[in-house]
Amino acid sequence: IRGQSVIDHIRRIQPDIIVNNRTGAKGDFDTPEQRVGNFNNTRPWETCMTIGRQWAWKPDDEVKSLEQCLHSLIRSAGGDGNLLFNVGPRPDGTIEPLQVERLKEMGQWLSKYGYAIYGTRGGPFKPTDWGVSTRKGNKIFLHILRWAGGTPRIAIPDIGIPVKSVKLADGNETKFEKTGNEYLIAIDENLLQPVNTIVEIEYETDVMNADPADVRPQSVSFMKSVTASSNLKPYY
Repeated sequence: IRGQSVIDHIRRIQPDIIVNNRTGAKGDFDTPEQRVGNFNNTRPWETCMTIGRQWAWKPDDEVKSLEQCLHSLIRSAGGDGNLLFNVGPRPDGTIEPLQVERLKEMGQWLSKYGYAIYGTRGGPFKPTDWGVSTRKGNKIFLHILRWAGGTPRIAIPDIGIPVKSVKLADGNETKFEKTGNEYLIAIDENLLQPVNTIVEIEYETDVMNADPADVRPQSVSFMKSVTASSNLKPYY
């Protein structure tokens, strides 16, 4: 593979360099573009995403909504990856005001809730249809990004470490109970936040070595195979 020979040559010059996968060879980390990567805590990855519709600046370009921007960030963290978020400068080197405003809004959100993103690892609960999870020390943060309606009742697997408490980011205590190999968490739907509802689960000991686990989705069809057919006759 030509790409691998390029990497080998580079490492002869700089042995400790980190190389991505864009030579065509595997490299050190993956770079999914314009989409959030799948959960992977065994190989580093970085989603490469634009704040607008393209990498370079374009007059009157459509900028992603705050929800889209934050969801990209949160889902990247929950998948145990990183987010490279591109902002294209204008010809004079300045940044488009609307893009600046969006970044400031993201910064405001992070100033309040960044503790559930910064310094965390993804999981141990794998991404599901309603959201993702991050962890730090003896805490796991559930990020409810989307709920289809009704009172949220979330089932998370027992990871073998007892749960001490469950509360929302605003401090409201949340009811939970252990049934079999799961913990059931009930959340007042009136307390759901528009962009991301953070549920903080405190365990008795460190959770960083807990194995990744699947989480029951809200939708029964989530990630299920679909078979389609058609009996329409060709139109000429």
